[in-house]
Amino acid sequence: MRKESQLGLYNWSTHNEIEAPVRKPLSYVEIDDETWRDGMQGTQTTRHPNTEKRKEYLVTAARLGYIDHADIGFPGSGPKHRREIVKLIRSLEEEKVRITLSTAGRGAAIDDVRAILEIAEKTGYPLEADLFLDVSVLRANIEGWDRKEKINQLRNNISLVKNEGLPVMFVPERITAIPPDEVYEVLRMAIDLGVDRICIADTQGIATPWGVSNIFRWVFKEIGEKNKNVKFDFHEHNDLGMGIANCLVAAQEGIDRLHATVGGIGERAGNVNLEQLLVVLSAKDFRNTDVREIRKFAQMAADILRLKIPSHEPIIGEQSTGTASGIHASTYGKTQNEGLPPIYFPYDLDDIGAKALVKIGPTSGMANVMIFCKKEFGIDNITEEKAHEILNYAKERGGILSRETVKRLLERD
Repeated sequence: MRKESQLGLYNWSTHNEIEAPVRKPLSYVEIDDETWRDGMQGTQTTRHPNTEKRKEYLVTAARLGYIDHADIGFPGSGPKHRREIVKLIRSLEEEKVRITLSTAGRGAAIDDVRAILEIAEKTGYPLEADLFLDVSVLRANIEGWDRKEKINQLRNNISLVKNEGLPVMFVPERITAIPPDEVYEVLRMAIDLGVDRICIADTQGIATPWGVSNIFRWVFKEIGEKNKNVKFDFHEHNDLGMGIANCLVAAQEGIDRLHATVGGIGERAGNVNLEQLLVVLSAKDFRNTDVREIRKFAQMAADILRLKIPSHEPIIGEQSTGTASGIHASTYGKTQNEGLPPIYFPYDLDDIGAKALVKIGPTSGMANVMIFCKKEFGIDNITEEKAHEILNYAKERGGILSRETVKRLLERD
């Protein structure tokens, strides 16, 4: 595999000029739901939900306190999409949904900006404009862009939106793979033009946790310390499987808002999984969100998107609380009986509306049989002889026993 340097990418993991955090972490980190914008760029769902379904999802997510903001589309995609966004904004206002909204556009494309302004004018809603641009020399060379011209167009478009009284978030695309000298001037320009937010976007999904730490310390020191009113977001893609870890580091470094999509949908390997992010942030004291309905919410969203939740998906997967280990089942039984902390689980199962799934298989012990039979059949007094018979059957067959198989073994003389 070729190294990052061979691909012309900057490695923020080695940019360790600032050894200590610049900001203190917040006790409440906001969440921007990108499901209906960045999530729709993925290929996980082949048919996009209609406006009513999108509204249902956002109303539910807001009611549960799972999201604070939502990016609801890309108006530059065309008239039909703009009509859908207008309809969605109006329906959410009718429902008095207490979240803020934004739409996205290419920062150097005047048509995209005009489309956002058109929607804001039609609805009267103070729509946040999320304007993105890859300001790297590498991208300019690949595309054949005049880099200075693109940056000048960005300047004009930010000014236009700000003059219309709308909030702006500038998103320097792929900043996690771009040298600091190529982004500093543009970040300064955006700040001077009065943007409300800067979003550090790992569009390439290339960042490591220590790279995230370095880039935020650099941005906070060079930009944030002199501009206290500007807020900072983090937009992460999950190509290397480090999405949640990177978001947790960003929260520890003092980020204001994190981006996620339900089910982690999005282009390539997807974005950060909203459900997992909510549980992790709450468990690590960056939010205090009641997530007891997180599994029901995840299933509702999966139905809307026509997706199947993988059985072992962390937190929301049906089998994510399951074990066939004899050692683990024995310990679980003791913690349940004596009201002790949930050893082998990183959270209290009641907190996520889940139950432990103890199964019987080749690696099981007597505890698995006892717990399974009590839960599935209400049997407290299974004989040791019968328990050994069931356990030996599982070990000989080499697989997880179904409920029907265990029932048949219990009834066999």
